[in-house]
Amino acid sequence: MDDLNELRVFVRVAEVGNFAEAARHLGMSTSSASKAVRRLEEKLGARLLSRTTRAVAQTPEGAQVLSGARRILEEAEALRDALTDRAEEPRGKILISAPEAFGRMWMTERVLAFMCRHRHVDVELIFDDRQGDMVQEGVDLAVRAGDLGNSPNLISRRFFQDRIITVASPSYLEMKGAPQGPGDLVQHCVVHMRDRNTGRLLPFQFVEGGKTVARQFDPRLITNSVASLEQAAMAGTGLVQLPEVVARQAIWRGDLVEVLEPYRGVPLSYALVYPERRLLPARVKAFADFLISEPPGPGDLHP
Repeated sequence: MDDLNELRVFVRVAEVGNFAEAARHLGMSTSSASKAVRRLEEKLGARLLSRTTRAVAQTPEGAQVLSGARRILEEAEALRDALTDRAEEPRGKILISAPEAFGRMWMTERVLAFMCRHRHVDVELIFDDRQGDMVQEGVDLAVRAGDLGNSPNLISRRFFQDRIITVASPSYLEMKGAPQGPGDLVQHCVVHMRDRNTGRLLPFQFVEGGKTVARQFDPRLITNSVASLEQAAMAGTGLVQLPEVVARQAIWRGDLVEVLEPYRGVPLSYALVYPERRLLPARVKAFADFLISEPPGPGDLHP
């Protein structure tokens, strides 16, 4: 147990970068926190933290130990939950990652609702379209869209499917007219999205004659942010393709209008993803179950 306590102190100090603050959070004295970290360093034979009068920083060895220490503590807590039947009252901190625009439109509201239901759970919510290394970055659960690729160390649960729609602002359509088919877009201004993970310029996708057709146009603007894509469309820059869950509020407000509805693109799949563990912490399982119980639907996000 002493080893677990030393790991817990080290993780907290590394996260906040300050012994005094970490000690306050853990309910111990600053000197006790410092001694716990020194004992751990002596046991491991490596300096984990670089200490100055103003701040504490991880050494390269400390960064390596940090990810492993988090996993050990999570496994220990999950085991304790299983043995003491504490799953009905999850507690602790969850680090959650979600795509930027989807998170802004839907995720924050659901996180706040979950925290109201589970008062002993703290959450750090990160919006990021990049698919980083969840284990290395200490992410407990992520919402990811599209192809997840080959991720042997990750577990995924199907969340929901969304439709890709083509939209433009009323002012743009008044000036340029609405396209009647995908081929008409060569006469229009378009905004393309660049994938943050691959760097690839994403084509527009349409379903024509039962087949998915990808088309690349000469873009007036390129962005790697879905939020910027939506903003450009509302500003009248041109036609864009967006996930419906992202565009829905703007459509209801009248800021955007869907066009080419008969040619909607292939559905976009969303999944809940978390690192593979022998025992999943109760708080992570509870949050995943909470999200899946009420996925985004046609009536969601209505003003």
